[in-house]
Amino acid sequence: MSFAQAQASLDDVVQYVQERKQFGGKPLCDFQGVQIKLAEMKMKVDASRLLLYRAARHADLSPTGLPSVLDSSLAKCFANEIAVEVCSTAMQLMGGYGYSTQFPMERRMRDALGWRIAGGTIDIQKVNIASALIGRRFDQRK
Repeated sequence: MSFAQAQASLDDVVQYVQERKQFGGKPLCDFQGVQIKLAEMKMKVDASRLLLYRAARHADLSPTGLPSVLDSSLAKCFANEIAVEVCSTAMQLMGGYGYSTQFPMERRMRDALGWRIAGGTIDIQKVNIASALIGRRFDQRK
């Protein structure tokens, strides 16, 4: 879900910066600063996609049909952090339209933030990642 929010935000902002004109009729995408932001967003979305594909592929190869805790936690945590970043950058590039409830970007940002909690908080995912790296579970209650 987080990945989908990031990808949809990227798709929307790419269209927007091509249509929106500023400073004498120049499309926003003609400005180097905007181009750099778009490239950074694309790299992050693609990296998120690859982590999700890896978790799914490893699940296909697993006897249980499930991804490892490490693969799933890496993919979920990274996808969510990227979704929040990409949605935030897209909102900024869209200006007032990004914050308006008349357009989907505002809802995407709320959804991306909401997925930081659903299915296991980001901090829990990071504990899962550390546990997999160390090779044991940690008792957080002591």
